[in-house]
Amino acid sequence: MDPSTLQSPSHLRKRQTDAKITVAEVAKHNTPNDCWIIVDGKAYDVTGWLANHPGGARIILGYAGMDATDVYDAFHDVEEESLVKMRSVFCIGEVVDQNIPESVKEFRELKRKLKKENYFRTNPLFYVGLATMGLAMWSSAVFLVSTFPRQLWSVVLGAIMLAFFWLQLGWFGHDVHHNQVYARSQKKWKSLTCRIGEVFLGFTTSWWNNKHNMHHAVPNIKGADPDIDTFPLLAWADLILEGERLTGLPHFLVKNQYMIYPILLCLARMAWAIKSVLYSYKQSKTHEVIAIALHYTWYFYLMINYMTLNQALLFVAVSQGLGGLLLSSAFSVNHNGMDIFPQGTQATMEFHKLQTLTGRDVTGGAWVPWFMGGLDKQVEHHLLPRVPRHNLQSTRQLIQDFCKKHNIRYHSTDFWTGTKETVQRLYDVSTNVH
Repeated sequence: MDPSTLQSPSHLRKRQTDAKITVAEVAKHNTPNDCWIIVDGKAYDVTGWLANHPGGARIILGYAGMDATDVYDAFHDVEEESLVKMRSVFCIGEVVDQNIPESVKEFRELKRKLKKENYFRTNPLFYVGLATMGLAMWSSAVFLVSTFPRQLWSVVLGAIMLAFFWLQLGWFGHDVHHNQVYARSQKKWKSLTCRIGEVFLGFTTSWWNNKHNMHHAVPNIKGADPDIDTFPLLAWADLILEGERLTGLPHFLVKNQYMIYPILLCLARMAWAIKSVLYSYKQSKTHEVIAIALHYTWYFYLMINYMTLNQALLFVAVSQGLGGLLLSSAFSVNHNGMDIFPQGTQATMEFHKLQTLTGRDVTGGAWVPWFMGGLDKQVEHHLLPRVPRHNLQSTRQLIQDFCKKHNIRYHSTDFWTGTKETVQRLYDVSTNVH
């Protein structure tokens, strides 16, 4: 829905945009029925926009009554003329007593500098190359299975190739949703790419978008970040266990979580696929449900026509299991095992500090950025999510210098050390369970 078609609440219309509003006044309006936020020094009543926000209402409510400038700018360009015009529909006045920390001002200025120097500009050929590679991987899997039917080796190799294809397609879709591939004016191309991605990948766009946006807004915050909402299967900190009753199966799972962790990674893809289609069905996203139906049409076509029953079961186990292991092990090392913060931390901690303390960069050879889809520069990505992955490496030193100047811990390891730290965190939490 176009925000310009919505009306501001009648009791606010008289105030127009020249009203002088305090931070304390904005803070009072922090509920779904009365939601104000601050963006770039102005107050906005976005209550009427919550239900229509493409990224979902939760992400806005996570910053209700607060300064949302930096989280807004993570997904949109706060200075883009069309967005400034769009926000004017909800503007209710200027915030007059905001005390912005120097580190926040400097971070915002750094982003302006990067924008002027074209760090946010994409290279279409880079993504054409990724799309070509992905198509070649999928075609190779289909070729192996169909050209050498009912051969165990072709079934296994085809499943492995398909798992790696899903990994790379997942990263491509991630870049698309962060507006790294297309400009805002290219919405039709973005929408078409999403539908094609759903057919090949088997996840629905709206489910992932809602979940991932929330993660970016409040990473590693208990009760807010869906990526750490894994209890009772996994508890990433003692904080997660506060207020929970650990008896029976939950007690067993948490007590042994460091051992069952690899198994859960293998099951992750299937769990996400089920969650995503259920979400889209409940939200009446018919186009997404149709796309998923097409996904399983080609997937089962291969098994029905070119495999025995036992081979088909093996094909599912290898493709789904390995696909889950690859994708989840790559992104798990980015945040898991890092600091977990209590609910509401986003109100008291600067955006750039929260994003940095909860992320882990990964170093290594050329295979690392390929395997991790550019998320080896996790801190940089969370601070600058609209910067295309092919430009993130150039920002790393700038971010490190910024963190050093403001005494913010910047954590970086190789992939295997990061994985070890992740499992060690699970073990440490399990030892506190009696």
